[in-house]
Amino acid sequence: MLNKNNKKSILKYIAAWIPSICIMIIIFRFSASVADDSSKTSLSLTDIVVDIVEEFTDKTVTEESQIYGLIHHIVRKTGHFLEYMALGCTLVLPFALAFIKNPAINFQNIKIFLCSELFAAFYACTDEVHQLFVEGRDGNILDVGIDSMGALAGIFAGFVFWHIGKWIKKQKVL
Repeated sequence: MLNKNNKKSILKYIAAWIPSICIMIIIFRFSASVADDSSKTSLSLTDIVVDIVEEFTDKTVTEESQIYGLIHHIVRKTGHFLEYMALGCTLVLPFALAFIKNPAINFQNIKIFLCSELFAAFYACTDEVHQLFVEGRDGNILDVGIDSMGALAGIFAGFVFWHIGKWIKKQKVL
């Protein structure tokens, strides 16, 4: 039978997964967009970046130019990176809660890091497979690499936030 502390720990653990699940749903929704809709989203962001580039360089960038195509490509890949950066950041807490409570597990930080990265990379792989079934989209191994690098950056940020939170909690106790 679960006592009050066990129920609280289980609820805390489940709640820790909610941000990650929300980010995964967002990623899934973006990946489920057909190519035309996906392009519309990234093209509107590309136009903003082009306006900034034109302002700083005093040069006009036309939609037919190679520069425009390069900026569009960078915007799309940055989107991949940032989505997975958010996912990586949110994965640290649930894995931390899973490993830190168990004193028999050594090297908790390394295990938290590895599990977070492997989970994000696996999700990136499933995301690219999912895109194979979406009209006008394709799976791309390069995107898995970009996604994994984004997750890595997010995991580092997640560790920073987690350790700041622990430090703040410790300061309140003192």
